[in-house]
Amino acid sequence: MDAYEDEWQDSDFEDDTNTTETPIEYKPSYVLIAIDTDKSMFENYQDSEPTPFRATLHACYNIIDSIALSGQQSIKGPVGIALADNDAKKSNFVEFEEPVPDVIKLLKITKDQSEDELESNFERKGNFDLADFFLLCKNKLMNVKTEAYKKTVIYVTCDDNPLGSDHKRRFKVINESQKFASIDIKLIVVTFNPKFEGRNFYSEVLEASKSEPVEKVNSSNLKQKLSYLIRKKTNQKKVKFYPFNGDFERYMDVSVSKPTVSNRIMKNMHVTRDTQEEVKKTVKQSNADSYVCIYKKDGSGLVISKGERQILGETSVPVGYTLLCVNKSTLQPGWVLTPPYLMKKHANETQELFESIWQFCRDNDKCLVCFQKLKQASNVRFVELIPKLINNVRQFIVKILPFAPEIHYDIAKERQNDTTEVQENAMSNLIDALTIDYDVDSFQDPVESRKKAYIKSQLLEEKLEEIDEGVMPDSKIDKLIAPYIGTLALDTVPKKRERKTDYSRSRKK
Repeated sequence: MDAYEDEWQDSDFEDDTNTTETPIEYKPSYVLIAIDTDKSMFENYQDSEPTPFRATLHACYNIIDSIALSGQQSIKGPVGIALADNDAKKSNFVEFEEPVPDVIKLLKITKDQSEDELESNFERKGNFDLADFFLLCKNKLMNVKTEAYKKTVIYVTCDDNPLGSDHKRRFKVINESQKFASIDIKLIVVTFNPKFEGRNFYSEVLEASKSEPVEKVNSSNLKQKLSYLIRKKTNQKKVKFYPFNGDFERYMDVSVSKPTVSNRIMKNMHVTRDTQEEVKKTVKQSNADSYVCIYKKDGSGLVISKGERQILGETSVPVGYTLLCVNKSTLQPGWVLTPPYLMKKHANETQELFESIWQFCRDNDKCLVCFQKLKQASNVRFVELIPKLINNVRQFIVKILPFAPEIHYDIAKERQNDTTEVQENAMSNLIDALTIDYDVDSFQDPVESRKKAYIKSQLLEEKLEEIDEGVMPDSKIDKLIAPYIGTLALDTVPKKRERKTDYSRSRKK
């Protein structure tokens, strides 16, 4: 397995040297969060929940805070915030491309205000022209000069009839809504109001803009929705998929991405041991024209050139994925070599072959067995492509098929099961007691969390925040497992061996 691990590095995925493929150009998504300031946004709809206005501010703060350390490209934020107010100065709350640290500071000060202060400072007074506000939102997004992957306006409101019986203003709003689709801006309307009637006015507005119906949210899932709208940079590359083995003239373009990535905090500043002088640590670059191949211990080795090394590592398999056969999945539990990849149809691919293959595999419970070659002169691996519907997108999960020496877990081996019924019940109850609803914040690296907290404190020029490691306290765990651990422990304590000889008896007088 060592040879495999040496070959399968992230650099194979990210480094495009010596490949005929190019990575997909990253384009950010721009999201304008439009917040209504009608009096209904300052009312409590649930006793344990904050007001919709405060909850929206918290969601904005959390989502912008989460992208503060996501990379150099996000020092200028892809998120804007507009308040639905007659005062233009109030409406322009957070502009696009504002420095993220400044936005975080502003939102933190604002969200910490009392309910009376928020209502006094932000509640809208007098009549309001929703059509003009929609026009303002469109202009903000249209004025963004950076090429965007997607542009979205998400309008948070609790007032289901903002215009009353004014048919003239109603027509003006619907007419303005029709323009969203024509300029590739998506309009989304969400509400905290459980009694929101979205089948009247807003049904016409959203139908005119070719949008989905009004969605009801709460303080917890609004942040998640905003997170989905903001496209974060991921490792993704465009590769060729050859569905006809031996015919490399016919192919289709697919996108392959890594669903899991590790956060990397750049740490290249160091100090000398003696004088504590700050120095920058760099990796020595090798420009050797030849390589020494050691094939015998204590031998001189075989010297080969860079060109010869390239030829030795090359195969006739093209870069990308080559279909070998369609089969039932042969993967077994324990055969996990690396995290899987996700494969989907490339955005510019016009053929319908990908969908046809995916549907056939899904209907017949089959998977694709392919060659995988990520770059020139790299190893060729066997992979299984398993069809899955992910976020309503047809995709394949790409999993590596191991070679025989790489399998360290024998699934066929019989294992003795000496557990009693009492033990099984106790263990089942224990698992149920410790089962939690998974959340991305549930498991965190404490060391990385402390590093990020320190960097953010320096970036925002504020006190180091307390670290939430996302781990359940020991006292709470003890309370959950107490009713079952006793039963499990008593039943599993081994009985003492009976002493049969005088010599084995205790000599204690």
